[in-house]
Amino acid sequence: MGKMLKFVIVEDSDIIADGLSTILRQINSGFRVLRMEPGGRLLSYLMAEKPDVLIVSPLLPEVGSPQKLRAHVDLPDLVCVAFVDNLREQKHTEGFDETVSLFDTEEQIREKIEHLANRKGEEEESEKMLSQREKEIVALVVRGYTNKQIADELCISSHTVITHRRNISSKLQIHSSAGLTIYAIVNKLVKLEDIQGEA
Repeated sequence: MGKMLKFVIVEDSDIIADGLSTILRQINSGFRVLRMEPGGRLLSYLMAEKPDVLIVSPLLPEVGSPQKLRAHVDLPDLVCVAFVDNLREQKHTEGFDETVSLFDTEEQIREKIEHLANRKGEEEESEKMLSQREKEIVALVVRGYTNKQIADELCISSHTVITHRRNISSKLQIHSSAGLTIYAIVNKLVKLEDIQGEA
């Protein structure tokens, strides 16, 4: 299944909150499930805990729109799940990534959460992939180009080149010229003769 997620549940009812927590842990024992105490300050709590998924009533005043909430707490990837227990709440779920109802069966909740977990994992894998520009920079780096030469070749600033190179190192977790060269050859970004020709 997807990555280990950290959940925050905002729900006044002990029975409902405990029930959701139990279902989440049954889905995956690696999930971290936290519950904000009733009356707590949602924004401060989210900024402190930095969860992957928030399960909350869409009518909670502090929530507003999920888009604004993510921006306010500086968690752009926060998955917002609306927990609804009546028709009135169901009318206010626009912008949420998923909706879980009090009347959903355990199996329905399981399917929704597993879908979210798998999607989250796929998004993270996608983020690790190099963009076309980053691939171009890798090819030039392993051919011995300096940052200034790369900037001139691609018509971008040296600062932009440096930023790209940091992102490349972060995504690939490769911090040596030899490692980057092997990566470039294996992934067909350069040919061996190209590197030998530059040497």
